[in-house]
Amino acid sequence: MIRAILIDDEKPATEVLEMKLKRLNMGVQILAKFNQPEAAVEFIRVTAFDILFLDIEMPRLNGFDLLQQFDEFHFDVIFTTAYDQYALRAFRVSALNYLLKPIEESELKDALVSWQQKKIKQLQLPQIQTLHEHLAPKTPPQRMALPTNEGHEIIEISQIVRCMADTSYTHFHLTDGRKLVICRTLKEIEQALEPNGFVRVHHSHLINPHFLRKIVKQEGGYLLMSDGAQVPVTKQKRDWLVEQFNVPGRG
Repeated sequence: MIRAILIDDEKPATEVLEMKLKRLNMGVQILAKFNQPEAAVEFIRVTAFDILFLDIEMPRLNGFDLLQQFDEFHFDVIFTTAYDQYALRAFRVSALNYLLKPIEESELKDALVSWQQKKIKQLQLPQIQTLHEHLAPKTPPQRMALPTNEGHEIIEISQIVRCMADTSYTHFHLTDGRKLVICRTLKEIEQALEPNGFVRVHHSHLINPHFLRKIVKQEGGYLLMSDGAQVPVTKQKRDWLVEQFNVPGRG
């Protein structure tokens, strides 16, 4: 049984979400629905439950302000949002689950399955802090929350040398030699790191061009990275990189 609380300032939104959750028949029990977020704070504080379905843009007390009422979390959050694709990168990079309005039942089901598969099923303060940082539109984000067995590890994006796909997992290779593996696809990581200049050079490889040391054309072509790795590269991306670095050469 998954115990849930729904918060959205629009009453039809909570009613439709409740209806869809019941129709999925995935064992979700709705403990309460709130259309005035400020009225939910004390209930959340004293109630044992699993997931808070939380709207972000609400008058008087938005979703972020509501979460700031708590020093720690005994629950997890699935955000419901109408944000655009640029802002959604912030949720991905903070390892936070979200549903884009209008909510499709298939996406709601996927969100619940994803939550069930998580080892750590409570929201953590660093995730919210990282999300705030990433939502600032002036500069690209500087940090990223990586979900681990113990919680979430906050790393500096500038420390990421490269990322490699492994089915639905992604391997992170850092400047200090550490290797971290998280349950996220490379496509999700690419979308999150694109504002920081990361380049998808191959279907299985994403690189930080800052750590690119050599572009090799022989033997099908590869990229030599600062950690000594030889990363495969498509001809199209290889030629693009040559142009970006203003490297003279012929085809």
